Amino acid sequence: MKEKYVVFDFETTGFSAQKNEIIQIGAVKYDENDVEIARFNQLVKNQRSYVSSEITKLTGIRPADLLNQPTIEEILPKFLAFIKDHLLVAHNAPFDVSFLYQAIIDCALSGVEAFRVYDTLTESKRLLTMSSYALENFKSVLGMEELRSHDALNDCLITAKLYQYLQKIEYSEELAFAKEADQLDLFGEMTDEITVELRRELHLPITKALVYYHQDEQRRWHRLEVVGIHIERTYSTGASLTIRLYDGEKVAIHSDFLKEMQKANFVNQMEED
Repeated sequence: MKEKYVVFDFETTGFSAQKNEIIQIGAVKYDENDVEIARFNQLVKNQRSYVSSEITKLTGIRPADLLNQPTIEEILPKFLAFIKDHLLVAHNAPFDVSFLYQAIIDCALSGVEAFRVYDTLTESKRLLTMSSYALENFKSVLGMEELRSHDALNDCLITAKLYQYLQKIEYSEELAFAKEADQLDLFGEMTDEITVELRRELHLPITKALVYYHQDEQRRWHRLEVVGIHIERTYSTGASLTIRLYDGEKVAIHSDFLKEMQKANFVNQMEED
């Protein structure tokens, strides 16, 4: 069934969500019929990292462009309100989602809803044959050569068109499959049991208890035991998870970030960064 969705993209100062930061947020909201209904486009002032000449060459964003822009603490609540209750769509989603989670932690925000994410990179590799799956290589296929790549809003428009294209292919495949089966069960029984097999699949410690850290409003770290894990979607790099904590709370998190939290020096590293 088709649903409302938001295509989003971040431009950042580098590749590490812990050491680098978001400098541009782009997002476009669509209804169930793929009709655009709203846009979100905002530069973000950098606070803990530099905009290198390489990043400026790639994105067109100069350090001077960010001096008078709002900080992530000012922008993030507005962005979270914009995407609330929508499926999120991104190309190479684990990258953008890791920066989103890190920003939520840095801003000490609580009560954020679990995200549902569709990765057009993973799905295009599954459904299409291309020499390269970089987003800019889809522009000619989608008739969008005029848009400059590595601009957050432009990349959203390209990703949206790619998502709509992939959905048409996937719908056609589902129809063909449904004709061959009386009942379609793609996912099987839902479970959040933490098995040895699941730990191995997510590269988590096999024997010790799994933990989740979060900061309160005073930026003090709290450690909670993870008692359940459900894989929402797998990617070429990791997976989107919903974890159940000892107190019953459920949290959305990327598997790579959960893996990082199992390290003995996680809190110290976060405070240093």
